[in-house]
Amino acid sequence: MLTEAKNNLKIMFLSIKYNFMKSMENHAAFLTSVIMMIFNNATFIIQWITIFSIKETMGGYTLNDVMLFWAIASGSLGLSHLLFFGVSKIPDYIEEGKLDAYLTQPKNVLCSVITSSLDPSALGDVLYGFIALIIFNFSIKNLIIYPILIIFGCLIYTSMCIIYLSLTFKYTRSSYFTEAIRDVFINLSLYPDVIFPNIIKFLAYTLIPSGLAIWIPVHIIMNFTISKLLILIGSTIFIILLAFYTFNRGLKKYTSSNLVSARI
Repeated sequence: MLTEAKNNLKIMFLSIKYNFMKSMENHAAFLTSVIMMIFNNATFIIQWITIFSIKETMGGYTLNDVMLFWAIASGSLGLSHLLFFGVSKIPDYIEEGKLDAYLTQPKNVLCSVITSSLDPSALGDVLYGFIALIIFNFSIKNLIIYPILIIFGCLIYTSMCIIYLSLTFKYTRSSYFTEAIRDVFINLSLYPDVIFPNIIKFLAYTLIPSGLAIWIPVHIIMNFTISKLLILIGSTIFIILLAFYTFNRGLKKYTSSNLVSARI
């Protein structure tokens, strides 16, 4: 089992490496998309500076605290789109029978699908996260722990998308529902948890796990405790296992399109 996991990780790494090389064939387009994404995100800094110039705190949070939410959210979601953008293609692969090409290969189908493509502009989100962290919450400790936390956030967000997109195995066009879930996830991630009512907080820690992916990492940086870290680790492992279970269960119901295709 460990050998199989090791081989799958190796295959995923090679697939991601290939996607990077392919995306960087046109250096100008790659750099432009990255830079434009950074500038697009930076406009929200001006928005928050303006808001906090009127009122110094929001629910007890300062400007630096709010920007920490943005740093974690941008880094986590950006990393997911950078490494696992293939997850967004799950509905198309299922509905158009394109999973056939992955089923014929001696490697994990889900791992192959989610690493089948990347979004170059997402690198801008990841870099913006680091920039926001350095400007508003710089410390050596934060620089060390931040990359670890956004990896957890990335895995939780990606797993959530897999779970909901796997509904396509049973319900056609369920991707529209998943898109709505993702929009809610992003909107919850960008704002302090104290501004939301308890029912929304409950959803953020269960059905739409932005609380697990973003809020807990933010609180770990602000006030580290072992219990918060253990909750984050346990939640990440659970949702990853649930994602694999949901996808593999749906895969048993998959109907081949009999397309003659190959993937190298």
